[in-house]
Amino acid sequence: MHECMLCERDMKKSKSQFGNGCINNIFKFLNMRKPARGKNKEQFLYKNIMNKTNISRINKEQKIWLADRYLTYQYLDKLHYGNFDKLKEQINTDIDNINQVEKFEEMITTRKMKLKEAYDLYKRERKFENNLSKLENSNYEEDDEKLKLLITSFSYIFNMYRNKNQYEKYAFWQTVIEVGGRYANFKIAAEFLQHSLEEKPEDLFFTEGKIVEEIKKQEQFQKTISKIIKKYGSNNNEFVFDSNVDEDFPVSFSDKDLYFAINKAELKMIGKKQNENWNLDIKLHDRYDYSEFKKIDKYYKDTGSVSKSIFSSTLYNLAWYSMKFNVMKEYNIDITFKMKDFEVIDL
Repeated sequence: MHECMLCERDMKKSKSQFGNGCINNIFKFLNMRKPARGKNKEQFLYKNIMNKTNISRINKEQKIWLADRYLTYQYLDKLHYGNFDKLKEQINTDIDNINQVEKFEEMITTRKMKLKEAYDLYKRERKFENNLSKLENSNYEEDDEKLKLLITSFSYIFNMYRNKNQYEKYAFWQTVIEVGGRYANFKIAAEFLQHSLEEKPEDLFFTEGKIVEEIKKQEQFQKTISKIIKKYGSNNNEFVFDSNVDEDFPVSFSDKDLYFAINKAELKMIGKKQNENWNLDIKLHDRYDYSEFKKIDKYYKDTGSVSKSIFSSTLYNLAWYSMKFNVMKEYNIDITFKMKDFEVIDL
């Protein structure tokens, strides 16, 4: 079986390295004019790549290997998500030393990224961005069909056990950040996810800002605080609460941004009564990790939408796998703030 070098489809008896459709796509992708009719397109391609890389005096096989590495670099260079700088530097080194290569496998980057893998990444990202463009003028929160469309563009990452390419997973999570931050308005969750993709993410500490203000105004959080005060402050002017000691008051948020960012954090609170209201010192602690595999039906109950359920639970479970494969890193989040003159809600 003889396969196309780009798409790896069987070309049967053809002696060419590329299928006719693939080599036409390559000329278009490189913005390179095709040769006059009758001329060998592949030889014309090799010659142009040699000119672009300032390489000469290489044998037939080295020309093919040069084209493989050059095209791999170009597809990676067109990706908008993920950091491929180190890999591209290594590919450039392989290209510079191509005249010394006796076997294709000698080049270290051939084991890190095949041409087809880079090509597939490029195609999938184009598909994802096309779907993104269809979301720009739609109501993301209400349009289930647009969510389903977006889910289909995630399909390349679903089988994490078979496909353990770190670069592809990193690029995938960058697309999630793009969607979550720009279109779904999950700005806090997107910020935390971005932080988890760093090589060694530091712990995060907050005493003010958007996340603190969002937490303070959450009605569900205020109700939880009120229940705690009623239990511990009814006959006292001061109290101390620790959710690690009393697990009857879990912290959760109806706001979906906070739900994905810090849902079910540990809560510590000191309350001091002032007249009929309370001054509160509050600390929330969360470990940014995905320690359990979530079931879709739970998210269905939370969102009330089948497509939103699939979307949210799928992202959560993919994050669980990404933690397992060290694409995303764990870190601590501590949020400390005061709530003055807090009025207990009549539940």
